[in-house]
Amino acid sequence: MFSTLEGAKKFAKNLKSLFADSGIIFPLNRCQKAAAIAGGFRDWHDLSRSLAESDRPVDPDAFRRRLIAFLPQPCWIPALFWLDEGKLETMDGEGLSHNYYRAVVPYVFSSSVIHRSKSALLRPGSGPGQRLRESMVVSLLLGGKGSKRLIPQLEPDTLALVVSGDAASLFGVDAEHPRFEKDFASLVAAGIFEYEDGILRVLPADKDEVAAHAARGFTDRAQYFVGVGGDEAVEALAVALSATGVEQPTRVAEAVVDKGSETQIIPPGPILELLSKLAEDGELVAVSRAWRVFNMIHPESADLLRDSVPAKILSPYLARNRGIDAGRMVGWMSTRSEWAEAAKAALHDPAHFKKTVDEMADAIAATR
Repeated sequence: MFSTLEGAKKFAKNLKSLFADSGIIFPLNRCQKAAAIAGGFRDWHDLSRSLAESDRPVDPDAFRRRLIAFLPQPCWIPALFWLDEGKLETMDGEGLSHNYYRAVVPYVFSSSVIHRSKSALLRPGSGPGQRLRESMVVSLLLGGKGSKRLIPQLEPDTLALVVSGDAASLFGVDAEHPRFEKDFASLVAAGIFEYEDGILRVLPADKDEVAAHAARGFTDRAQYFVGVGGDEAVEALAVALSATGVEQPTRVAEAVVDKGSETQIIPPGPILELLSKLAEDGELVAVSRAWRVFNMIHPESADLLRDSVPAKILSPYLARNRGIDAGRMVGWMSTRSEWAEAAKAALHDPAHFKKTVDEMADAIAATR
């Protein structure tokens, strides 16, 4: 957060460092715009002009919400952990941060899997050179065959993976194959590779499928470690939560895992408090996401948590967030007995849940 121009400049530079250390390509001018939007300004110029005249404190909760809404989804994991923990990460011995493994490796793996299944030139039976082409793409993504390990960087908007070097450093022994030039050209023509000035972009075979595969990976990893328990469960679940944009992911993960308890009979107090806070802040999409994660981890008691949602809609959201009079709520709901079940039925789909509750709120507000 910041309230001064110098603070905004520092925040943008720290955001740039955060993404660079996480293996995410996000230039400084976009970090500056992210800082401006999060701070409630139109753009960096508006921020610079406004804060040069006077300081402007910003509400931390609103700042987080606007920042996450602006950033592409792959940026959410490092951004939310940074906002949560308040510190930038250090690199390991290979020059990789924890956030690289959290945020980028899943997309690297998912891209290689989807290329194998969807890219016609890589599938068995695609003609001479199939094994070479598959190796050129998949081996490169998974570390390469050159003299040094390749560390792909992620473009968060396109999900393209970017490496740099000449043919020998990128492809190793594959570059010595008699068919290399021909098959490299065919991969470029097919839109799998883009190569210019020593920069190689590996485009996804299907961006939506790569994103969906990565999302399943976050969920599967969380499910596995929750079965193991302990700090690893909290970490894996916090990553899965942050990948869906849930704020304060570590706190939510601790609530869902309910450390120290091997069985879950009722929803823990922290997750109920979280839903109330999210509803009061108007974060209906996050309410749905938090419930879906709880349902994934503790299906035996997820219905009890779902049954609490109508009460969260009534008081924290309608009364406190929307400021709707209690008398109007009672009058409207007395003729709409199905409203609670409709809200609970929509809970599995974040966008549908938000639409359902907002339409209900608008209808109540319009009553006389």
